[in-house]
Amino acid sequence: MIALLAKSTAALVAVAGLALSVDDADLNAYSQETATTLTADAVTVHAANLFARADADKSGALSVDEYTAMSIVTAELARLNGFIVLEIRDEPTLISLPGGARSLTQAEQTLIAAKAASQFYAGAGADASLSTEEFTQLYLSDFADADLNGNQRLGRRELLVFANKTARLSSEV
Repeated sequence: MIALLAKSTAALVAVAGLALSVDDADLNAYSQETATTLTADAVTVHAANLFARADADKSGALSVDEYTAMSIVTAELARLNGFIVLEIRDEPTLISLPGGARSLTQAEQTLIAAKAASQFYAGAGADASLSTEEFTQLYLSDFADADLNGNQRLGRRELLVFANKTARLSSEV
């Protein structure tokens, strides 16, 4: 596990652009719209945008290191900010999370890395990489798990389930 975290450091730095891609024109980026509902189509758009950012080497496929780094960065930002950001329109859409702002502990980072690696290999197939389609399927699976009433639309309570699953902050992920 230590070797995985060490390897992930380089990918983590590359994916840190997820957190640091705000320019002067976007200083107010997080005062945007808060999601009240979410559809599978919106999740598909978000997954495609996130995949493009996470694909640090621009190979068209994610490695386990890129996926793990993205997962740790997403969880850390969700914990610190108290929300996850969905890239489904020109402006970011937020889903709020309960709890106070604090960094992940080393143990939490290790657990998130292990969960992410497990999810990666479950979705990656024989080539041990995630295509954009496989990546999107992982997000659509999180959507389906969060759609508690099966109406193909996430409401307030379901958004919280989805946000925790995608940020890897839920103990059941």
